[in-house]
Amino acid sequence: MSLSYAPNPSSARALDPARLNEYRERGYCVVDGLYSDDELVAVEAFFEEYKKCGAAVFDGESRFEEIDKTKRQVRAMHPHRHSRKALDWALNPNVLDVLEALMGKPPLLAQTMYYFKPPGSKGQGMHQDNFYLLAKPATCVAAWTPIDDAEVENGCLYAAPGSHRSDIFCPEGKAAGWMEYGDSHIRPFPREFKPIPVPVKRGQTLFFGGQLIHGSGPNRHPARSRRTFIGHYIDAASDEVSHYYHPVIDREGNTVSRVREASGGGPCGDGAAGGLH
Repeated sequence: MSLSYAPNPSSARALDPARLNEYRERGYCVVDGLYSDDELVAVEAFFEEYKKCGAAVFDGESRFEEIDKTKRQVRAMHPHRHSRKALDWALNPNVLDVLEALMGKPPLLAQTMYYFKPPGSKGQGMHQDNFYLLAKPATCVAAWTPIDDAEVENGCLYAAPGSHRSDIFCPEGKAAGWMEYGDSHIRPFPREFKPIPVPVKRGQTLFFGGQLIHGSGPNRHPARSRRTFIGHYIDAASDEVSHYYHPVIDREGNTVSRVREASGGGPCGDGAAGGLH
């Protein structure tokens, strides 16, 4: 059964043509002012308390205090499953309207994360999000909203413009450093693509597709974190997504039961089987 969707008038106004063209050409774009100053203050305060919750809801199913920032990502996983506030921020209508303009269909929420990335934290290897989500038939899209200005020194994202037009690159061989041509996610690295830094300021949101090759540098700033609220979304015509991202949530906060759990490992074979990004 094919699904049809009427255009959302607000989504048509949500993204100017220059940003849409940038997204299509480079694989990412930055949009200003989707969260108010008050909302960003509330997000910041909430997660400063959240890290004290004592629950194993951080990277690797660990408690916050158990994470070694030099070896693992310091991040809250799926906070929207534990807090209505986090769910509401992920379903911000301004963000959803931009996503619909990029996707051409209503967005569905699949994942939230909050990176704390304090000084001294490791970076993250170059990768493609849909290697993990296995969204089909269209790829996923990320909405990446910094709480601190994300710059090279405190570990902003690097992205490889144009790589969003590629298929998923399957990892091979031994892991290497994140900035080398080859790492734990993509090896050998496709040399036709050159990652560049993508600074994003507080008050902006970076959007990028699930095929875009991206990663981040370590936080080398002596005092400043690189905190970021992130949502991953699939479009409403999606047939499936990896089981780590269920339940899938629509704009109204309802569970979308018709999206199946992905079977097999997608383009990288059954041994991959998706993963928690």
